[in-house]
Amino acid sequence: ANHEELAGEDEEGEGQQAEGAVDAVHVPGNEAAAEGTPEKPERKRRGWFGVKSNSGKRRGSTGIDVDAGKGQKGANSSVPRNFKDMFTFNSAVMGFSSRAWMKEVLSSFEPIVTNISSSHRFQEELDVLALRLAKYTAKINLPEYKSVMLASLRSLVKDWGPQHEVAWTWLWETVQRTLRSLMGKPAVQEAALRKFLSSLGEAEHEAIRDQVYQTFFSQAPAGEDYFKQSTSRLHSKVDRLIAMTSEMYREPEKMVVELSALGLRHVGYGIPTDMFGPWVTACVQVVGSLTRDEKALESFGWSLGLISRVLVRVVSEGSTIVMKAINANCDSQLRRAVACAPRGQRSAWVLRVRVGTESISPLMWAIETGSIHAAEAMVIDLLTPGGQGPVLLRH
Repeated sequence: ANHEELAGEDEEGEGQQAEGAVDAVHVPGNEAAAEGTPEKPERKRRGWFGVKSNSGKRRGSTGIDVDAGKGQKGANSSVPRNFKDMFTFNSAVMGFSSRAWMKEVLSSFEPIVTNISSSHRFQEELDVLALRLAKYTAKINLPEYKSVMLASLRSLVKDWGPQHEVAWTWLWETVQRTLRSLMGKPAVQEAALRKFLSSLGEAEHEAIRDQVYQTFFSQAPAGEDYFKQSTSRLHSKVDRLIAMTSEMYREPEKMVVELSALGLRHVGYGIPTDMFGPWVTACVQVVGSLTRDEKALESFGWSLGLISRVLVRVVSEGSTIVMKAINANCDSQLRRAVACAPRGQRSAWVLRVRVGTESISPLMWAIETGSIHAAEAMVIDLLTPGGQGPVLLRH
């Protein structure tokens, strides 16, 4: 009985609420609403991506603000996606943005990593990097680079694990050990070499010009076939070589670019790489006979050796089968060489050979050096219907 009475009271209350709701409905023509009328709910209207309220905020079917994720989406799009950008971001977060030397290491890091399997190229990259780092007077703490490097790699590599940690740690420890063995030496060597070169007079320079070629030809008689220029031209080459040994310490980055261009010209001349060793030996012997300063001689030999290694690498990388056919001026050899090109790269093989930041055009080189048969074969190949050449020439 008590339950029935409670239920009856609930029904009666609900009926009263329903009557009050009916009374609260606005009837056109009435100027005032009944007292106690509840506040009118916020009116909503449909938008393109869910319900849009009068306040201007768009809400989906779940009531979540649709526009709230816009800022987050824009922030995600600005997250670094490559190692260079991620390294720059992490270095700023970790408080290393003022370490200018880190930018030098970062610019050389890719060739260091990609050439870890080649000991000669790996050492060459680190030698040049050591020369660039020698320009910074502030303290260089190499483990700081390791911290930023690992933090960046962990953010970029999704499946980062213990093996990645071990491999990249080993790589950096190898780089760090080599750089530490070179740090401090470039500045001392540069000063010693500059002092020695400034002490040379015209008589010493003349002796170097004459004795270098005599010593070189005695060690490598075949080298005479590649030095058929005038005496003044040969002397200017020696003078330029001596100046380059000093410039390598002052502007290593600029010198690498210049040596790359010089090496590509040696590719066109067809000079074999086994001639560079006797040439360096002859230069060091002649300079050694003019000084007793061991530090100056060591500085000269180290710089000249680095120059030789860069040239040998550029010549080796640039000596393609197309360039060899041009040096032989053989049209049949050139046709066989171009036939080996992958699909879509046939015209590129005869129009550009690129090493580092420098490039040379085999076609233009053949025309300039008088390799007419090879140049004619390349032009015919470029204009052959169905190849990539006609399309490239129209552009």
